[in-house]
Amino acid sequence: MPLIMYSLYYDYSAINACIEMLISFISGIIILWFMSSSFKQNIKDLKFTFKPKETIDTVSMMYFLNYAIGIIGALLSKFGLPNTSPDFSLNGSLMYNTFTFISVVVLAPIFEELIFRGMILQTLSKYNKMFAIIVTSLLFGLLHLNITQAIPAFFMGLVLCYMYVQTDSILVTILAHAGNNFLALMSAYSNHILITVLVLALVIYGLITIILKSKEVNAFIKEEKTNENWYVRFFKQIPNLLYLIFTILWIIISLFMNMF
Repeated sequence: MPLIMYSLYYDYSAINACIEMLISFISGIIILWFMSSSFKQNIKDLKFTFKPKETIDTVSMMYFLNYAIGIIGALLSKFGLPNTSPDFSLNGSLMYNTFTFISVVVLAPIFEELIFRGMILQTLSKYNKMFAIIVTSLLFGLLHLNITQAIPAFFMGLVLCYMYVQTDSILVTILAHAGNNFLALMSAYSNHILITVLVLALVIYGLITIILKSKEVNAFIKEEKTNENWYVRFFKQIPNLLYLIFTILWIIISLFMNMF
């Protein structure tokens, strides 16, 4: 403990990282409690089944999409699209790196998955799973509050939502989300041969997994399309409509304010 306090005293970046970590934890608890009360969802009802293959499949598909969109983003940046993605590389002091790692690889995946997949997706799935996946992914993407993160986050949200629906395990998406964020942190060390090999392996495996799952996804979409009148049940409830509109507008306004 004295060593930690000594390090924090002389390292302002570590103090900021520590404060951000604590804010993330406290706000995550508050939001989770509020949404659990609003949606009448209990975390205890979620399943935390460990499924290693499905977790690896999810990470690889997310990373392939992230890699592909990253290439597109690099091309778009040449046309003036600003890159406002935060820098999460572990290039600071030991304490700074530790707090950043906890925030990005531990807290963010746990709270974001419990809130988005565990609460929002679960609630909307009662009406239509395809609708739930798209809306949840849209909110997940917009919540990142900048275009360069929102677009890949939307597509990664689609993968996370679909895999959650298929596996019925929140642990799969938490571990996959954590794995994706961990790889993002490690991207700063892409010049190391082991990291390069791991990235290429994941990208290739992710592409193969997406191709193999394409028929399964098409069958899922067709099945959900046959679920008629779900939109009537959802949109006829004024609170549902107002809540959805307010949330999307609030996030979009925050997104554009963050750009200037």
